[in-house]
Amino acid sequence: MDAESVIETFELLDNWEARYEFIGDLGRELLPLAAQEKTDANLVPGCNTPAWLRGDLSHSEPPTIEFRADAETPMVRGLMALLLVPFQGKTPAQILATNADSYIARLGLHEHLSPNRREGIDHLIERVRQIARQFEPG
Repeated sequence: MDAESVIETFELLDNWEARYEFIGDLGRELLPLAAQEKTDANLVPGCNTPAWLRGDLSHSEPPTIEFRADAETPMVRGLMALLLVPFQGKTPAQILATNADSYIARLGLHEHLSPNRREGIDHLIERVRQIARQFEPG
């Protein structure tokens, strides 16, 4: 699912209860991490709920990053899945050029999440960018 499809789905769902259910569905579809990958190196710093994120470079041409993630709660796992949509399967340069703030604003997330969750979003996006920078050529 791409970012525009997610935004369209959000617009079709008429209330936040239905949107939270959709977020939960996305979390169940998120590529998981193996237990041994839930390490400090993959921990998203600054999140109140332990959450792990890993990005692996594909062997495709051009190489893209496939993100896998997990969290201790289903809601945070779902939010991670939702936030990874615009970055999934993109090159490092495309990831770094992605305007996450615009995507988040179009979803209306900041108005419907607690300050702690909003802060967690910022930490996750920064971790995504760190991973992309790590794989950037040059």
